[in-house]
Amino acid sequence: MSGLARSRRLLPALCALAGIALIAGCSSGAAHGHATATAASPPGSGQGTLHLVVPPGPVQNGNVDPRIDWVTPFEKQTGCTVVLKNANSDAEAVHYLTAPGFSYDGVLASPEEAGQLIGARAVTPLNTRLIAGYQALSSRLRNAPGDASGGRAYGLPYVWDSYVAGFRPGAVKPPPRGWDALFSPATARRYAGKITLPDSPVTLALAALALKSARPSLGITDPFELTRTQFAAVVAAVDAVRGDVGTFWTQDSSVIGQLGDGQDVLGGVLRHQIDALAQAGLPADSVPSLADATPSVPVVGDVDSWLVSAKDANAGCMYRWLSWSASKTVQREVSAWTGEAPADPAACTGGAVGACRQFREADLAFARNIVFEHLPSASCGNGRTGCVPYAQWQTAWDRTAG
Repeated sequence: MSGLARSRRLLPALCALAGIALIAGCSSGAAHGHATATAASPPGSGQGTLHLVVPPGPVQNGNVDPRIDWVTPFEKQTGCTVVLKNANSDAEAVHYLTAPGFSYDGVLASPEEAGQLIGARAVTPLNTRLIAGYQALSSRLRNAPGDASGGRAYGLPYVWDSYVAGFRPGAVKPPPRGWDALFSPATARRYAGKITLPDSPVTLALAALALKSARPSLGITDPFELTRTQFAAVVAAVDAVRGDVGTFWTQDSSVIGQLGDGQDVLGGVLRHQIDALAQAGLPADSVPSLADATPSVPVVGDVDSWLVSAKDANAGCMYRWLSWSASKTVQREVSAWTGEAPADPAACTGGAVGACRQFREADLAFARNIVFEHLPSASCGNGRTGCVPYAQWQTAWDRTAG
């Protein structure tokens, strides 16, 4: 899988899993009925076709479930026809926005996608004054590295998730206390064959968090800004446990199915996957846990955001779509359907309450343990250079996981 973290939220696949029929998005947990938000009216025509590149799942037009549809109401209110193009990987999405012969108005991008598109000048900075509801979105998300660059806003945050150390209570003793449980050779041997990790270079960032605590002399601060010495140590840490990893996952169904039936007992997973297991009545917990009053274990935050193409985009319809996506009604429906947290804390009502509770939405501004995912580059921040860029992360991961 290309990209640092692009786990595809293939929620319909989960509904077919035996024993997990109670997942909220499969039934009453999702917000039924059509969205009723009012789109903004920026200058320009509100007519025409809006071509959007999206991962499967987080944009619903009623094709999966006719009750789950926030595209059709948008079309009826604005006169803009929406055409969705599914991209099954970050590389595919970047290709659609950058290659000659393709013309798309916008993309729902992961942080590393956003970084590549901004660097390629394939997307344009947002005119946030034209987006109704923009200021209501969490400032922490609006200023996340994948959405802001050079002091300019490029991305409209849509939903967000975080990577945690997940485990099956009772099967992992003692319960893990942090990322070291996944990247300590002694612990990994104890659970050999029953460990799952993302099939993505984001696993290197999770290992960096483990080394930040276990080997402070390395001086790791941001797990996505690693010097060559730090990066070599991280790759070695992953290689040391590689033989004990049972599966490298790319889809929700793998994580939930295998942790749910006990095939796996420990892994680097997404918060909404643990929440789905809990809702289904299956044993699952994580570090940090929801029960932690003051979480001290760092996690990697993953924000999906809308970006506007620099190729003669249908600006009138695109900005209406951005305002629609930022509305509380749509934010609530997206959160209820995906199990991820909305970008607007005020959307934490109805079917979104569960996700907001899991993600501590109200505490986001104070959650200093969240490191938001972003594209690794040679710049280490604070004017320093010499860090390992994204291409070398991808090469190292292909060699490690191959």
